[in-house]
Amino acid sequence: MRVFGKPVRKMVVTGGAGFIGSNFVRYVHERFPGIEVLNYDKLTYAGNLENLRGIEGNYRFVQGDIRDPRQVAENVRGAEVVVNFAAETHVDRSIYDPGEFILTDVYGVFVLLESIRNSGDNPLFVHVSTDEVYGSIVEGTFDERSPLNPSSPYSASKAGGDRLCYSFFKTYGLPVVIVRPSNNYGPYQYPEKLIPFFVSRALAGEPLPLYGDGSNRRDWLHVRDTVRGW
Repeated sequence: MRVFGKPVRKMVVTGGAGFIGSNFVRYVHERFPGIEVLNYDKLTYAGNLENLRGIEGNYRFVQGDIRDPRQVAENVRGAEVVVNFAAETHVDRSIYDPGEFILTDVYGVFVLLESIRNSGDNPLFVHVSTDEVYGSIVEGTFDERSPLNPSSPYSASKAGGDRLCYSFFKTYGLPVVIVRPSNNYGPYQYPEKLIPFFVSRALAGEPLPLYGDGSNRRDWLHVRDTVRGW
């Protein structure tokens, strides 16, 4: 793997013990074994090192919070790529505790951007966002040119992190890529998410709760296809 014409020797993945993050770490480790992968994760309720069982060799785990400037600066040093999966991600949780979402998804992104900007290494920063920043639409679809219209504290906090990334790109020339995947499913997903939630309840013979009248439609993407796209 090369970035800006130079080989990638070190990649920092924040939130690499979570659902999409752990699948990404596994993919990079399998596809590019020469890259040192540093997995930086706070290990909140959704982070689980069991997701990475069996990974050895050019891989290292550091427990830490993206809201900690000192620790972030220390760990991003020397990286050619930083990929940010670290986030509070559940819509319902954001309704009951929006403060944690603002602190992680906005301030935490700011800490990452500042640490990268001050590192002197000029790494590529890949910020993993969500299609939920576009909000709901009655019909049709949206693309990268569509206006942001978040409708929950979660999606609003992710939109805030996105705009911070863009501002650092425009103001400081920081190389940034923002990706907004649609709903993912697959191995290691936390059971509060819709597909594993419905499957586990159906197996237990429990009712399947729906918002509204159940006529809403959503796009779904297998997590392995998502991580291969980057």
